Amino acid sequence: MIKQRAGAFLSNSDRFSESLMIVKELGFDPSSFLFCSALANIVSNDKSKWEEKMELYMSFGWSEDDIVSAFKKQPQIMATSKEKITRMMDFFLNESRWGLSFVSRYPNILLFSLEKTIIPRYSVTRVLMSHGLLKRDVNLHTVCHMKEEKFLEKYVIHEKVPQVIQAYKGKISTGVAHI
Repeated sequence: MIKQRAGAFLSNSDRFSESLMIVKELGFDPSSFLFCSALANIVSNDKSKWEEKMELYMSFGWSEDDIVSAFKKQPQIMATSKEKITRMMDFFLNESRWGLSFVSRYPNILLFSLEKTIIPRYSVTRVLMSHGLLKRDVNLHTVCHMKEEKFLEKYVIHEKVPQVIQAYKGKISTGVAHI
């Protein structure tokens, strides 16, 4: 972490000390990776950038407590570009049936590629559900965390539903606009 974000850790000592205090006040365990990630994100985001991202998340319905809770689970959400945050939140709130509570529960979902991972995997699960091949609703978070090979083996290579491969490649509509 220090090697990857050296600039954050080499900032002026006052900024670093202030950021360190904030991370401790948020309750991060100093021996955890999340502590380092949170510290790097707070140090590298100046106050105005931090406030812009807070306002952006709030514009989608999150409270300040929701944002802090999500940050504590996945500090990288504050390093994500405003454009990506907007696209992701738009997808989860308007195009998928998941919602704010899903993103709050699994904030690291915001770190995946919408185009390369989330939409293709969401589309595949929708097709399989529409054909009655999934007994229950699949958690998109779990599906996105699967290694590609495992996902393909478990969901895409289905002789019963040829449309699954087309859905995975984005060639058929499942009600999700490809952004």
